[in-house]
Amino acid sequence: MIEGKKVLIRQLEIGDENLLHKWRNNNKGNNYCGFKYGFLQSKESLRIELMKQIENNSVFPDEKTFIICKKEDNEPIGDISYRNWDKRNRSAEFGIEIGEIKEHNKGYGYDALFYFIDFMFTYLNLNRIELETFADNKKAEKLYKKIGFKEVGLMREKSFDSRNGKYIDIIYMDLLKREWNILK
Repeated sequence: MIEGKKVLIRQLEIGDENLLHKWRNNNKGNNYCGFKYGFLQSKESLRIELMKQIENNSVFPDEKTFIICKKEDNEPIGDISYRNWDKRNRSAEFGIEIGEIKEHNKGYGYDALFYFIDFMFTYLNLNRIELETFADNKKAEKLYKKIGFKEVGLMREKSFDSRNGKYIDIIYMDLLKREWNILK
């Protein structure tokens, strides 16, 4: 378990598909990533996806999802994951979602991200963490910069945005381990 000041980040458990189904199919919670109608993913497909991760007995899988819980009462409020782990070049991407809308703007995202980034650099021995975000997602961009991520590029019209039926620019950001070690 990864422990922050405000959150606990735990392994996936059987039954978490109910949470993921609720969060990922909420158009208000997923509007920031261009999914006007949410992910439109069935509970059964989430259960199958979750079971693959739970049954994977590898200590270092290429991708892994965790549940973010409030430290005060262990209530699940979101998920965080790493993916595309390149073991040779020691890099990976991450994703974060505070799925419980009522828990937005309370510092849980920052806390989860801070301790998860530290976990990725320390436990996975990464040298570089990268991410992509919509160019109009200024809230996320501000959070990532606060953590220490640097903008390294702009991919023009890379992603289709179902909120407005247009293509949108994507900001590409990364953070190096040596930069993290100075910041933390």
